[in-house]
Amino acid sequence: MSLRWNNVEVIPLIHGRLPFALAVRERMLSRRYAALAVELPPSLKSTVLTGIRLMPAVHAVVYHETALETIRLEEGEAQEDLLLWYVTLDPCDGIVESLRIAERDRTPIHFIDAEVQQFVGKSLHLPDPQALLTLGVEQYYDAVLQQIRTAHPHTDEDRIRERHMAARLRALASRIGNRGDVLFLCGMAHWQGIQRHLVKGTDQLHAGDPVQEDWVHLTRVHPDSLAMMLGEMPYVAEAYDRHRSGISLTRYDPIESAKDLLMEARDLYASRDDATREKASPSALRIMLDYTRKLTVSSKRLTPDLYSLIVAAKGVVGNDFALDVLEVARRYRPNLDEGDEEQETAAAGGPEGESTGEPGEQEVGFEPYADEDESPDETLVLQDNQGVQMIPRAPGEQREIKRIRLEERPPEIDKRRWQTAWNPATQCSWPPEDVIIENFRSYVTSRSLSMAGLDRVRTEEFMASMKDGLDLRETLRDLPSGKIHVKEEPRVPGRVGAVVVIFEEDDAGSKYPWRTTWMAEHQNESTLAFYATDHLEGVVGPGVSRARYGGCLFLFPPILIEDIWEDLRFEKARRPSERLLLAALYYSREQYVAHVSEKPPSAEVRATAERMGKHVVHLPLSAFSSRTLEKIRTVHVLNGHEVRSWAARFIR
Repeated sequence: MSLRWNNVEVIPLIHGRLPFALAVRERMLSRRYAALAVELPPSLKSTVLTGIRLMPAVHAVVYHETALETIRLEEGEAQEDLLLWYVTLDPCDGIVESLRIAERDRTPIHFIDAEVQQFVGKSLHLPDPQALLTLGVEQYYDAVLQQIRTAHPHTDEDRIRERHMAARLRALASRIGNRGDVLFLCGMAHWQGIQRHLVKGTDQLHAGDPVQEDWVHLTRVHPDSLAMMLGEMPYVAEAYDRHRSGISLTRYDPIESAKDLLMEARDLYASRDDATREKASPSALRIMLDYTRKLTVSSKRLTPDLYSLIVAAKGVVGNDFALDVLEVARRYRPNLDEGDEEQETAAAGGPEGESTGEPGEQEVGFEPYADEDESPDETLVLQDNQGVQMIPRAPGEQREIKRIRLEERPPEIDKRRWQTAWNPATQCSWPPEDVIIENFRSYVTSRSLSMAGLDRVRTEEFMASMKDGLDLRETLRDLPSGKIHVKEEPRVPGRVGAVVVIFEEDDAGSKYPWRTTWMAEHQNESTLAFYATDHLEGVVGPGVSRARYGGCLFLFPPILIEDIWEDLRFEKARRPSERLLLAALYYSREQYVAHVSEKPPSAEVRATAERMGKHVVHLPLSAFSSRTLEKIRTVHVLNGHEVRSWAARFIR
């Protein structure tokens, strides 16, 4: 299919998709056109252009087929016969981009679509338009043309509109003549029919009734509605608008915007006053980007959508980071600003308090209107759209709605209520976390025994038995002589009776003020003593709080002990970490005590261990992965055993 007819140059597009806006922008900035024709009815022209002047704030042109002054549906009301059509002035829409450039360059603009009643637009499901930036408009259109013919059967309304637009194009092209070319933008499914009418001469104007001016409303889109009304993520739309307003000569890259989105979400995630969550570290973001790439490829796309980003964020980092990614992705600052009223008034064509005679902008669309004293003829309000059918005039690409479960953060008022109702006498742990930390203790125990037996390893020349394996170092050293060495690792007598893990020192006790000792509930749990952050400051649900270990002591098999933080026998300890280690030496029934920390124990503590006949095996904290350490540092405290029945809803 040719994308040109006489002096008419055509860009068939998918509404709301950024690659088409980029293609339109590059085409219009590379040359001047004598006129611009777009697939919109003339009755919407003045209102659409008013909304274009108010950008980057996103507005919607909403109109009704009959006289309609004010829509105010209170909760519980229903108007089953109410139909509204709307055109979203999307920054990433190719038609909107062309109108913005034409307005700036003073290019004549023509709205040439037919005035049809009961308009029904159909969305398309096509390959990712990102390929258009590599293939070009012509090659992409040729590649998807057969799919368009199959997936978009024409209706009588489509034929009326195509004949009408062909007739308007013929008249416009004839009027322009040799003065230049006309750029025509239309939906991708319609150019084939329009071209057929132009070639065969079967075009015909449609004598439809135009929508009256007072039936058309310009309303600012509420921020909560942007994610569903824009073709791209609101964050991407805002980033593109900043790019087009800047001085950069490079093409806007939506992939880089997705990366910037993650960086901004990471900053928001780190700024929240909650130190007990998973960290969005550079390695975690690298894994998340790789996961996002795989999700994108599996969904047969070239660019990640919001669903892929949220799934990857939740799977790699956690629920809270996914919430921040969602918050940043849905953010569009121009629709959040409160100080842009003067700018909007100037763009509409007159000073504050004066009317320009053009359709006025409404305050808020698709949400309750706050000011009950406002004049009814100046408001367009939908509180409950039950029975109201909102139909997009340019539906764009077909969307697939997918569900993912995310737990919302509790409001501050709920946190204060839960803190007040807390009973310290009934608090307990959460069993799934007990299993994780006990597995870690078991791993540290076995690794400590291996470290304790290193000085007992002997190497000898191979004679008849491989013993405990080949000693590769000694064998390579004697390689010229052809000797083979094997090693013998005698079993270490004794076991590990206590494990002390120090994540962070806290000499002053200000960062980790909560210090307590917990007894085991059954034989598979350790007796646990620790210092941690104040769990009441981290309430995440009714009877559920969260804290972060600074250091902890495990005694296994469990025994009944006094609270080590009140025990005067350990008062000589200079810091909480030393108190934990002294208690481990005192209560350990075995010879070895494992010590995991950044620094080895002090000489005084080692001397105390020798006097008690114990041996401290030190393991550096760096020997364990940071992700593992961050995972086991988090402890959830429940306010009673009955809380375990609903705690999983609030623990993430």
